[in-house]
Amino acid sequence: MVALIALFLLALVAFYLLRYWWERFEIEDFAKKAVFITGCDSGFGRLLALKCAANGFHVFAGCLTRDGEESLRAESKGKVVTLPLNVTDDDSVKQAAETVEKSLKTGVDFWALVNNAGVFTCYGPDDWCTIEDYKYSYDVNTLGIVRTTHAFKPLLKRSRGRIITVTSVAGRMSSPCAGPYSAAKYAAESYMDTIRQELRPFGVTCCILEPGAFKTNLLDQRAMEKRVDNAWNRLDDEQKKEYGSEYKKNFVLKWNEILHTFGTSRTDYVVDNYYHAISARFPRLRYLCGWDALFFYGPLTHLPTEIADFLLWLITRFSFYPPPPGSLK
Repeated sequence: MVALIALFLLALVAFYLLRYWWERFEIEDFAKKAVFITGCDSGFGRLLALKCAANGFHVFAGCLTRDGEESLRAESKGKVVTLPLNVTDDDSVKQAAETVEKSLKTGVDFWALVNNAGVFTCYGPDDWCTIEDYKYSYDVNTLGIVRTTHAFKPLLKRSRGRIITVTSVAGRMSSPCAGPYSAAKYAAESYMDTIRQELRPFGVTCCILEPGAFKTNLLDQRAMEKRVDNAWNRLDDEQKKEYGSEYKKNFVLKWNEILHTFGTSRTDYVVDNYYHAISARFPRLRYLCGWDALFFYGPLTHLPTEIADFLLWLITRFSFYPPPPGSLK
């Protein structure tokens, strides 16, 4: 038994050493490859567009707002081609794909689709959420990925290119009071796991990024307060009494504290993983981004559910203090 354990550990070490070696090889001819990135108004998408352009890729960037387009074009000094894009609109996505295809220069292949656009849809306990909250989260965080993938898939089959999609550690495990967000991210992971296997015979590689908590616009504290306030104001008097205003107040305060305690401003962790998935000859199929993802959320998913729940409770219990008046204390 000891010998088998030692052999397993040796094989594990050998695998990671070999992976470190083969992941250093890059594809050739960046200048002959084009990428399309969604959600480039700010955050990861914008930073990735600038990095890809600086390294020689032809970059098309989808932006939701005109201001996002104009500022990105200016910052990239015209190296990034920006397009209007609303991932919840079928016509907008189809138009973007058609524009990219028509804009490809002779000798340039469409190499990678980066599904980066997303929204942080946390409103409080499921009791506070409506069907519309879930629909909105799915429309952006799941169906937005499906729409862009369907639109760009024919181009990727021709080039034997890549689909790279950001989900979240919330797509691996759910935390309390994040129902619409976690459910949509789980669905996005499932979709990517499906098409990764389906598209392998066509030579298309599918990669998933699972970031932990990062201090981007998604984790804006005021935006979180506004979402929770809107959800709370929809409740009837009986529901408000069941939870209590003190619970709601502390939930917002502590939830923001937890996210910003765990969160890091090192957005380069995610951008570098994105870039590796685009440029490496042998990319990973799944990237955990951030120390919390690597050493907490990732390992947590392999533990028995009872233990994982307990550890999550240790982290999030302050979000439930004081307990709701209607709960079993």
